[in-house]
Amino acid sequence: MQSVDRAAALLRAIAAADGGEATAVELAKATGLNRATAWRILQTLELQGLAAHDPRTRKYSIGMGVVDLARAVIPDTLLARAQRVVRELSLQTRETVALALLDETELRYVVEKQPPDSTEPSWLGEGPGPLHATSSGKVVLAYSENIDLEAVPLDQLTDTTITSREALYDELALVRLRGYALCRGEHTSDIWGVSVPLMDRDKQLIGTLSLWGPETRGERERFDALGSLAREAAKNIVAS
Repeated sequence: MQSVDRAAALLRAIAAADGGEATAVELAKATGLNRATAWRILQTLELQGLAAHDPRTRKYSIGMGVVDLARAVIPDTLLARAQRVVRELSLQTRETVALALLDETELRYVVEKQPPDSTEPSWLGEGPGPLHATSSGKVVLAYSENIDLEAVPLDQLTDTTITSREALYDELALVRLRGYALCRGEHTSDIWGVSVPLMDRDKQLIGTLSLWGPETRGERERFDALGSLAREAAKNIVAS
């Protein structure tokens, strides 16, 4: 049982690390394990596909095996609908479309479809990044009851990143009013995105559905229109 606890602690430490990746030394320090023990467990996690190791940076990240496990949590019918809806929405809009699941306050993308001409990196298996600077993160801040908004860091990543607490509160109120969140180049300056919440039968947030692409793909007003499409798509995914 102790080994299982340690493995779980290391996986959580990877997920909580800056950028979702860290060295064995950093993970050992974060979990209170000695380096040799942490390294042995990380090797086992890598063999099982639960952790991935980049030999260039010597850093570990969450492996695709975790994504497979996350998918198993979703009912088969919901997963099948999500894969179909995500694919169709990407073809319709020519944007990257992704479904992320929420675990308390952590999001991780488990379904993704990119347009054929996309040159953007895949986010499958990863989280969206800083909550205040992404559309999916804003959805979490607006609808989750498990987050202390006063404790959310407001680091400036681009010229349009929200760094004022008052501005963030106004933005989240707007998200709840219109039912979707926008990212206007706030995480990466040339990428815009729109996200909508996925709610369960008890009206609790279980994930997000997001679209994103280059700002140059269309007028800014287009991303507001994408919000309406995403809301309808999210309803189709969670429909019983």
